[in-house]
Amino acid sequence: MVFENTYRGFLYRQLFITPAPITPSTVSLAGQTGIVTGSNTGLGFCASSQLLSLGLSRLILAVHDTTKGEKARSSLLATLEGSSPGSGKNPPQVEVWPVDLTNYTSIIEFAKRVRDTPNLHVNFIILNAGVARLGFEPAPNGNEITIQTNWLSTALMAITLRPILQAQYTQAKRTATNGHTPPPVLSIVGSEVAQWAVFKEREIAASGPHTSVLAVLNDRKKCNPGDRYNTSKLLLTLFFREFLDRLPSTKNDVIVNLVNPGFCYGSELHRAIAGPLGAVFGGVKRAIGRSPEVGARTLVHGAVVAGKETHGCYLSNEKVAPWMDFVITLKGEQAAHEMWKELSEELEGVINIDGVMEQTGV
Repeated sequence: MVFENTYRGFLYRQLFITPAPITPSTVSLAGQTGIVTGSNTGLGFCASSQLLSLGLSRLILAVHDTTKGEKARSSLLATLEGSSPGSGKNPPQVEVWPVDLTNYTSIIEFAKRVRDTPNLHVNFIILNAGVARLGFEPAPNGNEITIQTNWLSTALMAITLRPILQAQYTQAKRTATNGHTPPPVLSIVGSEVAQWAVFKEREIAASGPHTSVLAVLNDRKKCNPGDRYNTSKLLLTLFFREFLDRLPSTKNDVIVNLVNPGFCYGSELHRAIAGPLGAVFGGVKRAIGRSPEVGARTLVHGAVVAGKETHGCYLSNEKVAPWMDFVITLKGEQAAHEMWKELSEELEGVINIDGVMEQTGV
């Protein structure tokens, strides 16, 4: 096991490494458009603020609750105006678009809106939205909500949005007048906690007749609340690696990376953990956690600084980092194949995954 994947490595990162801020003197996003999911609070909100400070011209806040999204929009614009009063610059275009990651139809409608909105050329998307629950909580469709949001729906977002980014990029290159169009970026927010996932559900499914891992994950009696978030991020990591292997061999210019923001306080990710346990957990987060402003720097880096060399990579502390031990083993590769099959079966009737993956955007 490499040092980065040990608990000591985790503590070292948390206590002694601070991701560097990205400043307007080094990066200008003038003329660019970005989408950030889960952007009304926490890391997504802070990343949105930092992107706007870099001169981003158009920002789409993709949120579950549009009322909270509008409040975030107002706060972002007010902060931006307060930091540069009387600058004479045109304010950025900040929009609030709804997307419900517990509803496949909502995700498909969101992707269609990205595809069909006139004159929209998205330069980058940060898939940041996620949840963590202490106990078992079903989503409206019956799947456990942490698994639904952090794995299944984030995967569907990535699968449907990638060819749209490619198509918009191809069109932008055809009409570009300055000869340079930066390749689009699809940056997915993962987590180092995938390294510590127990993922017993796979073993349980293998020991039973005709039982899927998803069925075990959806069994309240078999739920391990302390491991559920870790497992959801492991499943997302396994998806990411299989997703990369299935991208079109030609005509894929979209840079896809997986970003670890580190352990952060001040976000609403663990908002469901209340009471004495919540107080203890909050104290631990404050003791070793990063502020959401610092954690958000890694999201911004992954989306607008990290280049082609990070395609297919796992990033931590603004640099390429080693993969979690399990995902690069033979068992990990087998698990990735198995979970892709289960993902395809779950989304059957929503999209044809293989067909969408083959789209080149030409």
